[in-house]
Amino acid sequence: MATLLGHAVPGNIFLLLGLWWTIKSSVLWAGRMAGGQTHTAQKVSFRSGPLRFIQRVPVEGLCKMAFSTAGLIIELMAAHWTLIDPKTGLFHILGNWQHVTMYLFFALNGFCDVLIAVRAPVPSGIQYASMSLACAVEGLLFFYHLHGRNNLDVHIHQLLLLAIAPCVAVIGLEAWRSDTLLLPMVRSGFALLQGTWFWQAGFILYPPFPDNDWDLESQENISFVTMVYCWHILGILLFMCGVYTIVYHVYQAKGKQRGTELELGPMSTHILQNQMDSDPDF
Repeated sequence: MATLLGHAVPGNIFLLLGLWWTIKSSVLWAGRMAGGQTHTAQKVSFRSGPLRFIQRVPVEGLCKMAFSTAGLIIELMAAHWTLIDPKTGLFHILGNWQHVTMYLFFALNGFCDVLIAVRAPVPSGIQYASMSLACAVEGLLFFYHLHGRNNLDVHIHQLLLLAIAPCVAVIGLEAWRSDTLLLPMVRSGFALLQGTWFWQAGFILYPPFPDNDWDLESQENISFVTMVYCWHILGILLFMCGVYTIVYHVYQAKGKQRGTELELGPMSTHILQNQMDSDPDF
């Protein structure tokens, strides 16, 4: 959807995913550093009955499906649920249908997460393969989403592709190397970068305030936007370092008080349990 809202919706989705993945990987890293663990995840459990039930709910997969479905419906409503105009015989707001296709693949990844969580008879690593595929489809659609646009518009989307391509590669590698923490950390960073850059693209291309339009053909603006992209990367690195530092100290404090591993909420427990199920050491 060619509006600020159309960029804000995927931006929020990637920000939430990136934030959650950052917290998750920081907990795993803190546990390894503090306890000398070599496994991918530490086992976490709840004492009360209701929480024991909740921790088995595939929350991340369901959230991916829900968010993708919401984005899909928003795009379809903006396109009036019409692919081909019956009066003219021409495509009707084709860009929205490209976004719908992107959301469908991310919903498919959420479904694969649910299958893994319920221990369905599916290939190991399918959750990573489907996420890598979803990002690849996203990149492909955006690559062919640029024809006939202004120079700054094209450049902004090309910078977005620089965040999408590493996600495809890194998440694909996780299907074979789920025992390392480096890949999830990198994945988290690029997911956050996609989220912040979607928002930045929306504010540049569709400014919410009047009389603040950008010159979309200015070479100076292209150079400035490239610099802003680098600022986004630096800000995300600093943010992730802050999260890792906070989680590490919380982990240490909890461990000293209780003599146990850090207890996590339902979402954390579910994801950690998924990793333990795929780790042959558990």
